[in-house]
Amino acid sequence: MIDRPNNPRAFAEVVSIDVWRTPYANGTSEADLHIDVGFFEGRLGADALAGSPVRFRLSLKRAEIHVYRDQANIIEIPASSVAREALVASKAKTTTTQSKSMKGAVKAALSGKTPKLDLSVEAKGATEITKRIEKDEDLGEMRIAHRKMPDGRGYVFTIQPSTSQRLDGSAWDPATPRMKLRDTKAMRKRGDPPEVTVQIHCRREDLHIVDATVVDATVWNGGLLSRNKQIAVEQYIKKEVLAMGLPCGDLADSFATVILGDAVSVEEQ
Repeated sequence: MIDRPNNPRAFAEVVSIDVWRTPYANGTSEADLHIDVGFFEGRLGADALAGSPVRFRLSLKRAEIHVYRDQANIIEIPASSVAREALVASKAKTTTTQSKSMKGAVKAALSGKTPKLDLSVEAKGATEITKRIEKDEDLGEMRIAHRKMPDGRGYVFTIQPSTSQRLDGSAWDPATPRMKLRDTKAMRKRGDPPEVTVQIHCRREDLHIVDATVVDATVWNGGLLSRNKQIAVEQYIKKEVLAMGLPCGDLADSFATVILGDAVSVEEQ
């Protein structure tokens, strides 16, 4: 695996991923791995400055979180430590703003052991008071299943919505570890322990594409951009995936794999 920052880049409006681990504990050589993933409806190609020939909205119907051990297999994953919840409530933090207008004088009084202080502000018109309220909004439930990779390289978490058609919000509570990591060469005299890589996978059929608009049917990779919106969107997605240095299959195939983001674990400071 190639080390990359925790950033899905081109698809940052559609998926988010952040991966960290606790320091390896003395004696046990184990650390907790935390994975924070979120799913949203993103607008791709919406930035006119980027010169994108197509614009559309993208969200996911289903996704897989792949956790890969290091290539040398120095890091082990104890099977008993892997999170196994089957159903989780999806949440997202929402912010609302409330405004209230007041006419007349606004007075504030501060009193205590010190002499009382009166502050008076005369308002000829209206004084607007704004209050921001943040709360967690329930977005439905997600079904989660996990499996071990056949070659023993890691684990896969399959995520799909239970009460809606699309994935929306956080897949799980990132404060709860997904699994433990065990460093089998903790007594090394130099260097840092290797890290694990986490990727967000889906199939072409899992991409929910709406409101596709071709805005520039000129040249696309040396050829004429097809006026077929579906093909134009598939070309855009594949181009962006390859630009991130990730593999991408033929998106004309509904079972083709698409990797929308990857991250390498970092030690929590």
